Order: sequence, then structure tokens, then C-alpha cells
Amino acid sequence: MLDLKRDFTKTNYTYIYKHKTNGTYAVAFKLHDKIYNKRVTRKKQGFKTIKEAQFYIAEEKVKFEQEQSHSKLPKNALFKDVYTSYIKECEIEERKGNLAESTVDGKKEIFKNQILPKLGNVKISDITEEHIYKFHNDLMAMTCSRVKTKSLSNQTLIKVHKQLSAFLNWCVRKRLIAYNPAGVVGNFKKVKKEKEYLTYQEFMTLLSVVDNIRDLFIIQLLFYTGLRVSELLGLSVDSIITTEQGTALDITETYYKGKIRPKAKTDEAMDDLFLDDITVEAYHTFLEYRKVNNITSKYLFANNRGKCEVIGDRAIRDMIKKYLKLAGIEKNITPHKLRHSHAALLIYMGKTLEDIKTRLRHKDIRTTSNEYGHMYKERKILLANDLTEFRTEITKSTNIGLPSGSPNNKNA
Repeated sequence: MLDLKRDFTKTNYTYIYKHKTNGTYAVAFKLHDKIYNKRVTRKKQGFKTIKEAQFYIAEEKVKFEQEQSHSKLPKNALFKDVYTSYIKECEIEERKGNLAESTVDGKKEIFKNQILPKLGNVKISDITEEHIYKFHNDLMAMTCSRVKTKSLSNQTLIKVHKQLSAFLNWCVRKRLIAYNPAGVVGNFKKVKKEKEYLTYQEFMTLLSVVDNIRDLFIIQLLFYTGLRVSELLGLSVDSIITTEQGTALDITETYYKGKIRPKAKTDEAMDDLFLDDITVEAYHTFLEYRKVNNITSKYLFANNRGKCEVIGDRAIRDMIKKYLKLAGIEKNITPHKLRHSHAALLIYMGKTLEDIKTRLRHKDIRTTSNEYGHMYKERKILLANDLTEFRTEITKSTNIGLPSGSPNNKNA
């Protein structure tokens, strides 16, 4: 807790204070929020020099002014003009670290392809439930940008509505509209769809046709760890660490849009991910493969052509598809579905949702429950079937469990 009166003294520089004992500097100043007509405080400590503190003050003031300027919109502004201010504010939040780059890119894609073509020229103050119902109707008639003959999936419909509703909630906070009509109308009903994944038997069949050490290690790593493909491609030789508890993956870099970026998806994604002994053995085999093939890149899955330092996610997807065909497995398994397969394996092993949340490094257990909760029903059915098979075998060999009057009971 920053206590200026107790720990710091004023300096000759506005807003800057010096620590009484360790000589570091702190900053404290207020800004006027014209939108909500209130003063907001900015505080930070730990600056080593006056210049660092002054730079922080200047940077915060510029950011704040940008946020304020994007919010000066007339209530009769068009939807598309308000969206421009909204997305600029999202980009500022991205730079501040409050939103992921992929989240902002996803918003831009949805607004560009689905929302703006239908609502862009409507005045923001005129939007009602009627507009939302019509938009839902238009949305259900839309087709995919890649496959023109295919309608938008239920998952996409839900995602588009969520983005529209989030934008209109933002408009409410900016006092451009009195309420969120998308919230009143509500989202599309979620259609429960069974997640496609590989069973352990299918996974072993897949491995049997893989003829390349690198490909073998990639598939094993995805299946036995539940890694996201972006995390897999960001792994370097230094990512494999040995601790007192065992060998683990230290995830600090990820792949996104052809580039390696120095951060994970979430703070939880940066938690160490421990490896089983067989995967560790496969890793050492892969290191020998790299040595034989003179691969010197620090990244595990280096690219020897093109601008990117690592192979792309599409290359991983195509590679898996090739081996699925060779193995005769008629499932549309993607790298992310190998993550689902890992979760299914854990459930079959009897692990709890909390265990799976920890292993997959989800931020919220509700994500785990929504994604994999239905698989526990499958596990219950499997257990019942296992019990049936067990009792049938026991009954055949010993007659234990048969009623005393049963014709099959020799002692009756």
C-alpha cells in the first residue's frame, strides 16, 4: 500500500515524492474524468530516477486524454462511428495489458464481417430491440466467409451476439444510449454439441503411422500435455526446465499470426506444466534428431524457410490431417482437439474438474465445466459398461451373484 505521508517526502518536482529510506521515487496525481465528472487518481512507486517518474506521468496523461477524446461522441452518431471510438479504446486497453491482442483482433473481425454491414449506418440512439431481432434474422441467413455454402455455426452466432452486447453495454456506460437492447432480447440458445476427440486407442493407432521424429513428438506433446498450439510453437530449448518436483514446461512465449510474442495467453497459462517420464524421453530423442539434422534454432520447432522463426499452425493442422488419413481415422481432429483429447483422457482416468482446470491452465473453472462437464456423463456410462463386463465374467466363471433358484446354478 502506497502511504505518501508515512513513507515519502515531497520533492521540488510536481507529483513526485522520494522514499525516506531507500531513495526510490513515487508518483501521485489526479485527473478529471469529463465523462463521469469525477476525479481519478494515478499512483505508482518504485521509480529509480526522477526521469522515470516524469516519463510515467507524461505517458499516463497522454493515455488518459486519448481515452477521453475517443469518448466525445454526439448521441446522434452513427453506429459505425461509435464503433471506431470503441475499438480505439479496446486497443488502448490492449497496450495496457488488460486485453489480449487476439481478443481485440477477434472483435475487429466480427464487426467487419457480421455486425457493421447490417447495423453500421443506424444511429446509435435509435437502436431498439426491433433492430436486434432483425439483425438476428439476418445473421441466421449469413454464410461463412471461407465456405460460402455453409451457414454460421451456433457457436459463431452466440459469439457475434456477445460482441454486439458488449459494445452496447459500453455505449450505456458512455451515456450514448439508456439501455442495452441486445441484453433485453438475449442471446441465441446454445446447442450442445459433443466435442470430437481421440480415444486412447485411436491415438495409439495414429502414432503407429507417424514416420517422422519431429511429427511424432509434436503429436505426443499435444495429446499428453493439452498444450494450445500457440504455446507449442513458442517453445524453445530453454522452455524445458528441471525442478525439484520434476521436468516441466516454462511457457513464456507464444505464436500468433506468424510471429512469436513474449507473453502467454493469460497469467494462468504461464504456470509450469509438468511432463510425464515418457514425454521427457521423447523430448531427448527429439533433441538427438535436431542434432543429427543440424537444427540450431533456439525454438524447438524451427522453420528453415520463410520469415517466421517457427513452423506455422496451419502446417501442424495439415500434418495431423495427413496422419489421420493414413491411420484410417475418420474424425476431424485439429491441434486444439488434441487438447480436448487430453481432457477426455484425464476424465477417463477419474480426474476431477478442478484437476483438469489446473492441468489445462484455465482462468476460470466455469470454462472447464462448460467445455468438458458433459464428458463426465460418458465416463459414468463407461463405468457402468465396465461393471457389466466384470460381473458377466465373474458370473460365468463362478456363478456368484445368481439367484438360488436360477436354472444355471448347479447347486440349486
